[in-house]
Amino acid sequence: MSDQILHLIYLRTGEMLLSKKHYSHWEEIQDEYEHYMTDLAFDSCEDLISFFELDFGDELRWPFSKNELFDFMKSDEIVIAT
Repeated sequence: MSDQILHLIYLRTGEMLLSKKHYSHWEEIQDEYEHYMTDLAFDSCEDLISFFELDFGDELRWPFSKNELFDFMKSDEIVIAT
């Protein structure tokens, strides 16, 4: 799987987004999403999976499953939401 910057975007509504869109600064994300709270950037899908394993533990607790992540990375979609 090719490396690509991924942004895990947290919204004040409790929703999480995963974006493949290129942002040069967090303020661009804030301007795009009204309820923006914060975001984390990952260099690859593998790095994001490692974060989920450490932060959420069991995959059933992850905001996106491994299959959803792999499908998203292969797709033309730019953003997915919880």
